[in-house]
Amino acid sequence: MFQVLEGGVSEPIKWSKDHLTPESNIIILDEGSSSVFLWYGAKQGLVSRRTALRQAESLKGHGFSVGKSIVGRDIKDLKEVDQRKIGRVPENDELNDELQTLLNRSFKHLDDYTVTFDLDGEFPSAIKPASKPVSTEAPIPEPVIKSINRPEPVAIKTQPAPVKEIMKRASEYDTEPDLPKMTAPIRNQTIVDTPTSTLEHGTTPKPKLNLSIQAKIGFVMIGVLDHYDDIWISKKENGSYSVEHMDGKVCEFSIYEGKIKFSSDSFSGISTKVKTEIQKKFVELSKLL
Repeated sequence: MFQVLEGGVSEPIKWSKDHLTPESNIIILDEGSSSVFLWYGAKQGLVSRRTALRQAESLKGHGFSVGKSIVGRDIKDLKEVDQRKIGRVPENDELNDELQTLLNRSFKHLDDYTVTFDLDGEFPSAIKPASKPVSTEAPIPEPVIKSINRPEPVAIKTQPAPVKEIMKRASEYDTEPDLPKMTAPIRNQTIVDTPTSTLEHGTTPKPKLNLSIQAKIGFVMIGVLDHYDDIWISKKENGSYSVEHMDGKVCEFSIYEGKIKFSSDSFSGISTKVKTEIQKKFVELSKLL
């Protein structure tokens, strides 16, 4: 569990649900669900929220070092819980319920900041497979396999070798076994010079928006800035754009067949008058095209 401080610094804190207050932004790394939970306190402004989001995304991508281990290196999901939206937005409520269930579970301290949960009966079942090799059936096929594979001792010895390499690669710090395997693909790629430039601009080529679409996106921003001095604009993974101000979301829209398409909940958090004026400004500017 981390508390996000001013200036973009996050510090680990002792595990307790009491830290989730209106005055705080809290990050929780949960390896059990491969998730990072980000709690936005109700009294936190837009700047502090975006700072906390950047910190959560960094932890999601790199994890956190605890001794010789890295906690959260395999995290896949970032789940944002906004205290202001509890009881009003169903999706936010579902994530909050999931977070509260996690915080209410019994736990044990591994160190000052890391805790572990009981496996709820999963651990005994994991032990059962280990008892199977002890049975009398396991030794029976072994002499048969050895007698058949005597002419091929090399094949038998070379098969375990990749397994050992895989185990080494699973270590968080043994990077040397990876180097011989990576050098061959890298050399094959460096024969062609053109992929280097494409990687610098992104591994997946994205179609450029024409000037008309870019202008329409700008018209939306101008209309919003007529009413809010501080806004945050972000582009989602699905290609849509989200515009927010200090107290929440203004609108969200996507580009479809050369037109601006607003989502169903756009402008739901602002007054109808401001919504109408933003749309009117957008229409007026669009006539210039």
